[in-house]
Amino acid sequence: MKKLLLSLGLMVGLGGALAQGQGITVWSHFGDSDLEWLQSEAAAFEAAFGVPVTITTVVLDEIKQQMLLSAPQGEAADLVVPVPHDQIGEMVEGGVLADMSQFATEDYLADLGEQARLAFTLNNRLFGLPMYVEGPALIVNTDLVPEPPATYEEMLQIAEELTEGDNYGFIFDVRNFYFAYNWLHSFGGYVFGRDENGNLNPNDIGLANEGAIRGAEEIRALQFERGLIPAGADSAVAEGLFNEGSLAMMYNGPWTVANIEAAGVPFTVMPVPPTEDGVEFSGFMGVQGVLMNEFSQNKADAANFAKWLTRPAAQVALAERSGRIPSSQSAAEQVADDPVIAGFAEALAIAEPMPNIPQMGNVWAPMGDALATILEGPNTNAAQALERAVAQITGN
Repeated sequence: MKKLLLSLGLMVGLGGALAQGQGITVWSHFGDSDLEWLQSEAAAFEAAFGVPVTITTVVLDEIKQQMLLSAPQGEAADLVVPVPHDQIGEMVEGGVLADMSQFATEDYLADLGEQARLAFTLNNRLFGLPMYVEGPALIVNTDLVPEPPATYEEMLQIAEELTEGDNYGFIFDVRNFYFAYNWLHSFGGYVFGRDENGNLNPNDIGLANEGAIRGAEEIRALQFERGLIPAGADSAVAEGLFNEGSLAMMYNGPWTVANIEAAGVPFTVMPVPPTEDGVEFSGFMGVQGVLMNEFSQNKADAANFAKWLTRPAAQVALAERSGRIPSSQSAAEQVADDPVIAGFAEALAIAEPMPNIPQMGNVWAPMGDALATILEGPNTNAAQALERAVAQITGN
């Protein structure tokens, strides 16, 4: 491992060895067990290479603005650990993120899932080293559903049978585009297409195409035709009902696991099952990774610590401590015996990274409004609502 890390400096001409004792600074939004992991890795790195690491806690929602304002003034940290990939677009445009392509060896890239690599790629350059992935999956109460459904149709049949009175079969936050995208995307919709080089094209929007319309109509049917989704239900409602044992299945993320376990509800995690005619469900995923300050005066040490944090052994340690799902395929294999991690990992294996270009910021509100309109009743015009949303996104 030491040989691997030292080779990075040689690759990019940043000096043949680590700058002993100079030290690097890190901003992190981590807390609790995640922060303990980061502190442990920093201590191990210093012990191995003599490079001290100073960690400062920064609120996640403030990181982007802090980097844009402070990095050019020489006042930002060398590294930020970690940052969701969909926040990098504005920072790349602002010139405050270092291109980390030069630090990613062929072996490192080969061990990454394709989605994790794409998540931090802009203009064919890698602007972060992925650490872990996250996103929703189907969470099933195994007392109420002992045998996981094999198809989407079977899932809905079970859900309808269990929906009675104060008990529910299946709920998710249907008005939240983050969750609803699984249905729009799986039936053929998409946010932005990609050009011949694989770059996202903000002028190619597929949120009002035939597939997106079909997906939106399917969501509407879940609420009105099938009667599964109670009016006003959101993620908090779904989680509360699930933890009470009153909800059999919900589409939600790994951030709910701690509360489910605390409530003592037996559960399993799996992808939303495919339809009988072979449609696989593929929703949004997030990837969190390590970013480097373009204005850092110590990129050699910072690059090596970034690689240290994202090596498979570190990802395994984070997964075992905090339940994070590794972006490294070899690390994921090492924790595959954890059914929760394995279930989310399977669901995310074909998920789509949220677009990381700045234009994604124009998507959320119009699509939220479109979903609200579509879900006003059983006979709303989904196509019209989605077309209006796309017009708002493009400014036309």
